Amino acid sequence: MLKGRPLMNIFDLKAQNLSYREIARESGHSRNTVRKYLRDDASTKTKSPKLQRISILDPYKDDVNRLVAEGLLSVPAIMSRIVPLGYVGKESILRTYVRGIRPPAKPKQIAVRRYETPPGKQSQFDWGIFSYIDFRGTKRHIPGLYVTLGRSRKSYLEFALSADIYGLITCLINAFFYFGGLTDVFLTDHMKTVVIGGNTKDGWEFNSQMADLANFLGIAVTLCRVRRPETKGKVERGIRYAKENFWPARTFSDLADLNQQALVWCSEVDNRIHQSLGITPNEAFKAEQPHLGPLPTRETLYSFEKRIRKVTADSFVSFAGVKYGVPWKYSQSQVEVLPKERIVEIYSNGELIASHPLTYQKRSLVYLRHQYSGIEAEAGRLAPPVLVRQIIDSSVEIRSLDEYVEAASVRS
Repeated sequence: MLKGRPLMNIFDLKAQNLSYREIARESGHSRNTVRKYLRDDASTKTKSPKLQRISILDPYKDDVNRLVAEGLLSVPAIMSRIVPLGYVGKESILRTYVRGIRPPAKPKQIAVRRYETPPGKQSQFDWGIFSYIDFRGTKRHIPGLYVTLGRSRKSYLEFALSADIYGLITCLINAFFYFGGLTDVFLTDHMKTVVIGGNTKDGWEFNSQMADLANFLGIAVTLCRVRRPETKGKVERGIRYAKENFWPARTFSDLADLNQQALVWCSEVDNRIHQSLGITPNEAFKAEQPHLGPLPTRETLYSFEKRIRKVTADSFVSFAGVKYGVPWKYSQSQVEVLPKERIVEIYSNGELIASHPLTYQKRSLVYLRHQYSGIEAEAGRLAPPVLVRQIIDSSVEIRSLDEYVEAASVRS
């Protein structure tokens, strides 16, 4: 191997534009040796860069980058977003690319004990808070109730106007009818809409409305261990999966549109192989469904969902930040508000007095047709209030006042 001054001598002779034969004669090396070192040096200096291979994913990398930047890290979910755009490649190509651009994974949690429940025995539910930017550019939050069956992992996700007891009850009832039956037990955490006091030793005091619903349906309510959310790990994982898979890069027009998209997503998720089951949740649900308890009619549950509201002097009822009109004669009275999928119904003493399309624009007024009809003729006079009258018990002897005066003078 040539190195040092002998090698430099060959390059000096080459710089004088000598041929390989002349360089060999002057340096004393064979022509093949000269050719070897001069060619290796030339190939090193003039080596052309490798041509970059064109990938079938290249036209969609901008879309993938945007989805990952917005928090969508699930490869199947990203796949479902770019296939409609025309991507026909394999998921493995996408997975390799996403692995290189996704942020580092969070450290794993401590180990927990695994347990399974019998079919139809248990369902788990909990709220998740989802953030979005409204049409004004303001960051807002919306609660979403995630319900999952303990055995089959069939899931239900519904977003609500509020996470109060009424929002919880409505979402739970909708979940019952989505599954087509009832489990024996509810498992949830210590949210105030479920439990309002107590402790593990002396027992828990449940929210009266939640307790009434559970008693009516014949369902037991069980609470997970305090500060141990992994006790209800199935719904915890479901909420996390919804936040990572369903929510990122999502757009919606109103609550009804968002819930419709959530139902489509639940259907897609329940048709994927579940890692813990080895089959899809829908396949597992076929074996669990016969073990679910029967449902009452939907109408019999409306009483648990009706909110009590007082009508304002200008004949409006406030619900979820929107004021809905009622006939003016009901001003200052108490009514019941029942929100349904796309409408709001208002009742007085069981009678339907107004119905409106559900509106999501806060601080808006929704008038009722003929809301103030006849108010001028009656000068705005409402129905006379009910008067309470006092009566005299005839069985009690009534004496003249003079008798009491005479008795008093005798004593003195």
